[in-house]
Amino acid sequence: GDQRINITVDQLKFGAKEAVLDLVQPWNGGWGRLVDSISSARKVAVPFGEEFLGLGSFFDPKLLASAPISFIKYPLSYFVKSPVFTIAVFALIILGDVDSSNAISTDSVSTTDLIESLLFSILETAIFARIFLKELLADRNEVLADSILEQCRNYETESSSNWLEKLFQADRTGDKSTGAVYAPGSVAGKPEDGKIVVAVLGLAHCNGIKKLLTEAQN
Repeated sequence: GDQRINITVDQLKFGAKEAVLDLVQPWNGGWGRLVDSISSARKVAVPFGEEFLGLGSFFDPKLLASAPISFIKYPLSYFVKSPVFTIAVFALIILGDVDSSNAISTDSVSTTDLIESLLFSILETAIFARIFLKELLADRNEVLADSILEQCRNYETESSSNWLEKLFQADRTGDKSTGAVYAPGSVAGKPEDGKIVVAVLGLAHCNGIKKLLTEAQN
């Protein structure tokens, strides 16, 4: 399964705090740490290449038609679990939009106002990029990839010609998925040939999880 929502919210708070501290400490290497954090998280969470999904997959008409559901569901889930933090994040986004719109609509906009608006937008984008790429994607991808692998191991069959290995082979009838939550009436998988594990994922997670699973296989 996915990472528990309370863990995700705690990591979002920590990530936002760490990003802000890095931004206000450029003399202490904070900007470099923030750039490295965003860059490394992007490489893990959103890899590029022919073996991964491209822009055509992200702009699929059926996917775009159902996107509004996700835009409502995810913010609502965070609001229910941590309303104060969610309101603070939305306030930051709204204030940034209002500030930008005022800068554009005002006839007598000074160069200072434009620079301040631009700097605020850059800082806001840097914080959002950090928590989105690392806490929301990269960190959760590891949890999701582990869950998929554990379900695959439930169906994994081992053929050993060594009688000694068979004698001391651990019991393989138990569930190897740590903390898995199953639907009522369902059971954990057992070793069996020809089984396929189907994982239902958000599109933003697909490439990163494929990267993790491929590296684990290799």
